Amino acid sequence: MRMRAVCGVLAGLAALSVPATADTPVSLQDDAYHFRQWQDGRHDGLYAEWWYFNLVDADHGLEAAFAYSVIDPTNRSGLGLASVLAVVYQPEGHFQQIAHSSQESFLASEEQADVSIATGESGDGQIEAIDDHRYRVRGRVAGAHTVVWNLEFVRQGEPWLGLDRRNVGRREWERMSWLVYMPAASVTGEVIVDGRAYQVNGARGYHDHNWGEWRPHGVKWNWAQYSEPGLTLALGDFMTAPEGVVGLDYQARRTVFAKDQYRLIHTAWSTDEANGRRFPTTSWLRAENETTLLLVRLRALATEAIIPPLEIPFLPEPLLYEQTAEITGRVWEKDEAGRWRLLTSFGGTGFKEYTTVTSRSGP
Repeated sequence: MRMRAVCGVLAGLAALSVPATADTPVSLQDDAYHFRQWQDGRHDGLYAEWWYFNLVDADHGLEAAFAYSVIDPTNRSGLGLASVLAVVYQPEGHFQQIAHSSQESFLASEEQADVSIATGESGDGQIEAIDDHRYRVRGRVAGAHTVVWNLEFVRQGEPWLGLDRRNVGRREWERMSWLVYMPAASVTGEVIVDGRAYQVNGARGYHDHNWGEWRPHGVKWNWAQYSEPGLTLALGDFMTAPEGVVGLDYQARRTVFAKDQYRLIHTAWSTDEANGRRFPTTSWLRAENETTLLLVRLRALATEAIIPPLEIPFLPEPLLYEQTAEITGRVWEKDEAGRWRLLTSFGGTGFKEYTTVTSRSGP
């Protein structure tokens, strides 16, 4: 009953329009380092680039996300920074741990996603592109928690470019590219959390890559990702600009919905007392074009609030809620008579994000 009721609420929100496409060919080099293509001396101090990976290991009740990032690679602002982040969710609880130092600790290739970050005692990280389907992803972060990982991600499904220098902020120059390089992956290797070793064997994984220039406190987004055999889903939605895209792959067929072909609404919220903000705990996504209808519920399971290191004195501080989520949905296809026919249902654990800024105005 609840799903039918929400269907009714959302029914009027989706508008039919010319469908978006994501058929631009993607090569191994597209997942490489992009700064030189953007460097022009104008907004280089606000350049950011990161490679993101996650995994869901149902056998051990382990979910984890890893990010390798650089901000202001030439230190134009004096705040250049490289970092390695681990976010871990396990039956005993969840936490984040970050290692960071100056941008000089960052090295990356312009040919493929070979990345190295060495931050000293607090940790390090490496990405090695073995070939266009296989990556070796390694890292270590140490602090209140210690996380060490050595994983192989094997791509399943075809990569696609979700955003290509699209305007994601209120100013014309605030632009971002977003590449979904591994809409799904099989993950094998080891993750060690505070001395406890998890042997990962065929876990579900994902990898994407973002880069561009924007004011960190001025661009806000919703993001989500889910995969299962034969189906992948990715959402990149911006609250600060009329930009966004939803990509659905089912049985090797890709459907991409543009911003005016989907609606995302948040129907339940929780409060983060430490940062003075609310974040969504239940969201609904409805997307429709001439041939395909998608309805998804995203229910947060565990939430980690992530803010930049204190060495970057942004005011207000950008705030990202990284969440594991129960993601369930249905896909309908229009038949020759113009009637919607249920094509498939899906459900399981995925990831989602919601960004805002903290309520703090100073130290």
